[in-house]
Order: sequence, then structure tokens, then C-alpha cells
Amino acid sequence: MNLKRFEEELKRKGVRYRLIKLRTRTVSSRDVARHAEGEVKEDEVCKTVILKGDRGNLYAVLTLGYRKVNLNLVGRLVGQKVRLASLEELEDEGLKPGAVCPLTVNAQLIVDEEVFSKEKVNFSSGSEYHGVEIKPQDLYKLVDFVRARVSIPLEAER
Repeated sequence: MNLKRFEEELKRKGVRYRLIKLRTRTVSSRDVARHAEGEVKEDEVCKTVILKGDRGNLYAVLTLGYRKVNLNLVGRLVGQKVRLASLEELEDEGLKPGAVCPLTVNAQLIVDEEVFSKEKVNFSSGSEYHGVEIKPQDLYKLVDFVRARVSIPLEAER
């Protein structure tokens, strides 16, 4: 979906949003905060992690950029073992790291419970140079998803 159609869909569904222009291509939440035109708080930046299940199912997990998706928690939720999708699998789906929009990806969306702890969040619009900021509750207006606790703090991996 191109950026103009994406914005039209947000408006049609009555979602207030802010389009965030990025000065350069980004792949991390720190990069987004650093290269955004206008204020973006790093702790409000989300990432979309694409997982592949043993039975071939694709899952998109939306979580805060400073959290780590716990594969065991996701696996229990979906009833199968999951792993990170490879770069080749992402490319086969027409996806690029840093430009995966959780609202338009062709996969079951899982939104981490932590996302709802924020007043506003931002994530990729699908364009490498634009993000979108919305209230987490507005996700309910936009797409079907499963809401669950599926992340852990990054430092928990050490």
C-alpha cells in the first residue's frame, strides 16, 4: 500500500495520526528518534518482528523497540514453534527490514501488551522514509489482532 492510500485509510477510519518524516532510512528505534523530523521519543518507537511458524504460518509481532520478542511466549500463544523469518522470507513477502507496516503485512498480527502502556506509539508506515504516530487504542479501529504479553526487556537476554 502506498503512503497516500495508507493515509486515506487512517482518515477513513477516523484515526488521528501524525506522519513522521525520516531524513534517512532507519532500522532501529534509536535511529528513528535520531533521524525523525520533529520530536519522536525513543521509548514510543515500535518495531514489527516477522516470525515464521513450523507449519509455515507468518506472524507479525508489534512491540516497543526496546523490548525483545520472546519466541517461547509467541509459540505458546499460536500453538506452534516459531522462529525469526529469514531475510529471504521477508523479501519473498515484499518486506524490507525497517519498513514493515504492522497494519498492512500479510500475517497474523500480535500486538504486545507493553504497546498499550504508552499514550502514543509510532511505527513504520511501510515506507522507508515515513513513520506514523497514533494512540495504541486506535489499533482496534484499523486491524484485527491478538493482544498478548509476548516480549521481555532486552537486558533479560544477558
